[in-house]
Amino acid sequence: MVTKGDLRIELNELAGYDITNGFRSAVTARAGGAATALWTTTTTPARTAGKVTSIYHIEFHNPTAGAVTAWLEIGGVAITVPVPIDAGTTEMVDYRVPIIAGDNDVNLNATANGVQCMITGIEV
Repeated sequence: MVTKGDLRIELNELAGYDITNGFRSAVTARAGGAATALWTTTTTPARTAGKVTSIYHIEFHNPTAGAVTAWLEIGGVAITVPVPIDAGTTEMVDYRVPIIAGDNDVNLNATANGVQCMITGIEV
């Protein structure tokens, strides 16, 4: 049985791990009619080559005048389900079990330019 004191220690240790290894991408808008770099070795901030990216939280924002659908991709292959977003709204998706992107660049794609996204997670 876990006591309150033990749980507090475990949570503090986990919090330190997340702070040390955590990341937050820049808010990025889809542009040019194609998937746009979101978390790559060339974005700012940049992912670290050779480390595994685990995504725990995604925020999609639709500033356009119409409904859209947005998703994340690696190498042109969707790694999330398409998320429908009404005009002028934000959809947030939290994952208890992360999306493991591996040592790969992550791109944002959507059915319209201007759709914005930010992800958070850890890389180890």
